[in-house]
Amino acid sequence: MASEPRSKRALHESPAFRLTVLGTHLAGDFAEHLRAAELTPKHLGVLTVVDQGFARTQDDVARLMRVSPSLVVRLIDHLEQRDLIGRRRDPGNRRRHILSVTAQGKTVIDKAADFAATLDADLATRLGRGLGHQFDEALANLMAHLTENP
Repeated sequence: MASEPRSKRALHESPAFRLTVLGTHLAGDFAEHLRAAELTPKHLGVLTVVDQGFARTQDDVARLMRVSPSLVVRLIDHLEQRDLIGRRRDPGNRRRHILSVTAQGKTVIDKAADFAATLDADLATRLGRGLGHQFDEALANLMAHLTENP
């Protein structure tokens, strides 16, 4: 639940709104980059949360990414057809599937990381060394909270 606002700001001055705008812009850059591979940022999100161990099952992915379970099934079906992710039945619950990223999926993640590095370099250039480092630390802190409490 959101905490009580400290002081009301104009929407365009809100850090949350500005991060949303920036995130949308960067997601567009990723979408354009992934289009040739017939993937989307959501596909990359699934691969990454599974590869990093934040999600083991389709339900975990849906919860963490805040998307419908039916969308996750479609994304994973597509990734599985491309041999980017593996899905096997959970021996403890036959209705659940355990997910794993394949070697080809790891290659896709590595190539996306290379592209992200070019975007990161552009951001760092715009922000300068000191502010860029602070921004990176702040984002890491915010991301840690997301993965702790999906």
